[in-house]
Amino acid sequence: MSAVCNKFKAIIQAEYHKVDKKLEKYNLVKGQASLLSVIKQNDGATQTELAEYFGLTNPTMGERINKLEILGYIIRIVDENNLRCKRVFITPEGKKAAVQCNKILNEFEENLFKGFTKKEKKQLDDCLEKMIKNITK
Repeated sequence: MSAVCNKFKAIIQAEYHKVDKKLEKYNLVKGQASLLSVIKQNDGATQTELAEYFGLTNPTMGERINKLEILGYIIRIVDENNLRCKRVFITPEGKKAAVQCNKILNEFEENLFKGFTKKEKKQLDDCLEKMIKNITK
């Protein structure tokens, strides 16, 4: 593995560990916190819509939604117009957790890019975009 790839891995592991440690208070990990934030912004979305947004399969999204439901952060309600469809809504407790999780996630991003100029961020973004194109061809 190249030195660049090792650095990517080190960044991801170090920061995710810090973020997950802070999210433990809410019994969440980074992916679940991101999902909760998206549900807060798209209250009433379907599981399928959420799965598409995150690029996940419906069953995988179902597992993540189940966890949030068990924690009392969201509820699922059957759509009146399509009884096979359930809509996902955030609870008041979920809204409180989402606000705190957003603070943690924003702090993660600010910390990650501390000391970067706008130009450097743009250059990094361009490089990462090339990498994404390379692996998705």
